[in-house]
Amino acid sequence: MVNLNTGGFLFGILHLSTMQLHHFIIVGGGPVGCAVALHLAKLGHCITIYEGRSNIPNDPTQSYPIGINPRGMHAIEIAGAPATADGIRASSRPIHAWDIFVGSRRVASLASGGSTLGTSRGHVNVYLMDACVAHSQITVHMNHTLYSMDFATQTLTFTRTDDNHQSSTVVTVDASKARVVGADGVYSSVRAAMQCHDPALDVMVSPWVNEHRVLYASPGQMIQGLDPSVHYLFRGAHYTAAVGLPRHDGALQWIMVLTVRDSEASASDGHLIHATSPTTANVAKLKAWVRSIAPGFEEIVADDEFRDWFDRRTYRGAVVRCSHFHSRNNWVVLVGDAAHSVLPATGEGINSGLEDAVVLADCVAQELQDNTAFRSFTIRRRPDIHALHLYATYLNACPSFLGERVARILFRILENNDKASIARTLFGPIALTRPPYKGVVDKWQRRRTLWLNLARLVVYPPAAVVAIAMWPVDCLTAVLSNSSR
Repeated sequence: MVNLNTGGFLFGILHLSTMQLHHFIIVGGGPVGCAVALHLAKLGHCITIYEGRSNIPNDPTQSYPIGINPRGMHAIEIAGAPATADGIRASSRPIHAWDIFVGSRRVASLASGGSTLGTSRGHVNVYLMDACVAHSQITVHMNHTLYSMDFATQTLTFTRTDDNHQSSTVVTVDASKARVVGADGVYSSVRAAMQCHDPALDVMVSPWVNEHRVLYASPGQMIQGLDPSVHYLFRGAHYTAAVGLPRHDGALQWIMVLTVRDSEASASDGHLIHATSPTTANVAKLKAWVRSIAPGFEEIVADDEFRDWFDRRTYRGAVVRCSHFHSRNNWVVLVGDAAHSVLPATGEGINSGLEDAVVLADCVAQELQDNTAFRSFTIRRRPDIHALHLYATYLNACPSFLGERVARILFRILENNDKASIARTLFGPIALTRPPYKGVVDKWQRRRTLWLNLARLVVYPPAAVVAIAMWPVDCLTAVLSNSSR
């Protein structure tokens, strides 16, 4: 019997032995940038990471909760740093289900079989950065923020600060013999420089229609009725969540991600997210808001935390779509949020970025002497990423008509209860097969075309009647609101 696997292995050895080794400069030391560095170093390349922060914080209050699904964990597991994957897995908590609520009623429960791990972005970043620092072929420069790129001379200019950010100097790096990977996030400076260099690069940046701020319960405090292995999603289409996550010190901590949508009335509780003053009245409103979402959660949050919440940063990103991810001369490529940012409700932000590292490394490994790896990355990755963008764009919509909002809620309930729903495919047991985004989203689109339009047929007529009946009241409210300003 001929062992085809052995033959493939020998071909891989021969291919790697003839592959031209390169120097890669990675701008951005977030999870995706670090993952790319590890995957490329595994191939034998030399890597330099430039990161703007002085350190990667592991304080839960300086990060936000995420779920690493099988797609993301696979990318970490094959990055050539097994201890990193083991550490992330051991220090995270399996999510066994997502319970989705509309009001106080649970409308869907999605079982994951523990295939998705609950953790924080900062926690994953620390593990990946530690692996990069320890790697002999990776050099890390902290406190370096990209200032400009010159495509003619192929140089990068950074602003370098000291650890206290009290003083800064300008550093110019000759990258003419290197390739550059832009992994510097949703507001990427690398992407902006590429746009100036390449007028054909079409970039769509759509700000999120919601904003988040995170509230932290006291470590180790549990609450009756909430299961730490369940990820709770409240308020229908809003991404208001309660998540039980392990801290770096091993203690379990409940976290509530509070959300406001741009379409919410000015009097809604959600606009507390824009408040920055912990007055007695504001703290009381915050407690009442939390109580209305998850009764009992207030009891495990310290009074100081309710006040500190108003000083904490909020999260508002954007949905990003790029027509291609490589520069015309194949000197630069974009990955992660720099290339295709989504939003928390998709659950695919970090996971799609980590998968970028796998695809990019494979393109580099298959390249011979023709310098086309970055172009190949665009060709291979674009169908999946643009499909994911369609899904994110739908979730980021903010319809004003009551009928459309209700129809979307009905569609979400129907879709989430389907055995082949997009959530079950991306985060349930099916996710272990890591299906391509293109096929997953195409199936979701077909269901949306049918089920959402049926929901509209049912909901639109009564919603139109309600809208007409409420029109005089809305006009009066608007007049009174304007006169009070």
